Amino acid sequence: MSTSGRTSYNRSFLGYINARFPWLKLVVLILIGIAAILDLLDYTVPRAGETQVKISIAPMSKHVRVIERSLDGKKLVALTFDDGPLATTTPLLLDILESRNVPATFFMLGSMIRSNPEIAKRAAREGHEVASHTMYHQNLIYLSDDAAQADINEAKSVFEEILGEIPSLTRPPYGNYDDNVSRTVNTPMVLWSVDTRDWESRNPDSIVSTALSQAFDGAIILMHDIYETSVAAVPRLIDEMRGSGYEFVTVSELAREHGATLENGVAYRGL
Repeated sequence: MSTSGRTSYNRSFLGYINARFPWLKLVVLILIGIAAILDLLDYTVPRAGETQVKISIAPMSKHVRVIERSLDGKKLVALTFDDGPLATTTPLLLDILESRNVPATFFMLGSMIRSNPEIAKRAAREGHEVASHTMYHQNLIYLSDDAAQADINEAKSVFEEILGEIPSLTRPPYGNYDDNVSRTVNTPMVLWSVDTRDWESRNPDSIVSTALSQAFDGAIILMHDIYETSVAAVPRLIDEMRGSGYEFVTVSELAREHGATLENGVAYRGL
């Protein structure tokens, strides 16, 4: 059948359906509207019995997801992940965090965001805090002032282009900084108080054990979302820490809940 023949046939068929079932188009439109409303409610309706805590996310996001947790009487910790996003592991981690209603702070590399922009957008859209780990993970204290500034500026440009805003927090690679780096970064610098050394052990049991043994109210826990073993440790880590009276917040939430004001150029190991 020719192209024109197929087009004519399609139009005739659609005309027949429209004439025979004139109500069908209205039903389809109603179903689409209901689906859109349910999609919106999934992000905005609080769950019964829990404190509603809104997470500030990038303005490019289609929805503002509300993560509700009861923080009353809980010890608070911030779960942080470095070096992503990675296409093979970060989506799995996001699935886990969503299923357990846990927000995290992701210190992403500008180069990795550029390679995986949709994953970075998903993290922001789902209520996680997305912060900078610089552009290329260079040790800033060994760079010239101009080279360090170029790295930081390029990362900011990538964040603004893909996520719609520049990062408000920075984690310098390796946790290394000096006065020049502090001035160059020009945001609060977030280090860590619990190093799971997940990059070294590559063992979920060891990761969970280290985090549990070193955790305290106000701790910032360091992990990496680029290792399968780290992602595998997260469900048990969440469940066991919650069983010990902890609840998870972003770094910015942790500061707010503990009455701390984060200052540009200052490094924080815990809050």
